[in-house]
Amino acid sequence: MKRSDTIRKHFRLGLLGVGVMIMATGCTSSPSTQLSESRNSGFMSLWGTYADCKSTSDFVQAASDLKQLRLAQELEPGVHEGFVLPLPTRLERLVSNPASRVAVDVEAMASACALHAGELALEQGHIDVARDLFLSVITLHEEESSYYVLKAKTLLGRLGRVVNVSFNAR
Repeated sequence: MKRSDTIRKHFRLGLLGVGVMIMATGCTSSPSTQLSESRNSGFMSLWGTYADCKSTSDFVQAASDLKQLRLAQELEPGVHEGFVLPLPTRLERLVSNPASRVAVDVEAMASACALHAGELALEQGHIDVARDLFLSVITLHEEESSYYVLKAKTLLGRLGRVVNVSFNAR
């Protein structure tokens, strides 16, 4: 009997330990899962807007998508993110919010969308709108010689040829 009592005691302690571990794991992992799902849904929404902009042939839709991307671009990094750790006031001043780590360059997404929207505007005869979109990309990237600047300048050159052809046809 003594040996069976010892086995039962160890079994109960082991079962209790497993139960405590399950509860502790469940309590600590649930909020971080929800937080990462929330961040992922924001990213996926942004990515969906970008993909929609690049795939549409409707200028109005592309312009709407561009507006959403530019709004996301203007938001200050880290506004939606961060972990609030309850600390005593004396320690709170020593802790800073973690840096925002976005997996994509929202500025590049907005530039690519603006170029596509500008091409659609040009194809549909909205020359002034197309020019403004191409110039906005150049202005945004004026410090660098990026793909977007080169593409915008190329499209501006194409825009000039379209204007000359339309004047010559009259």
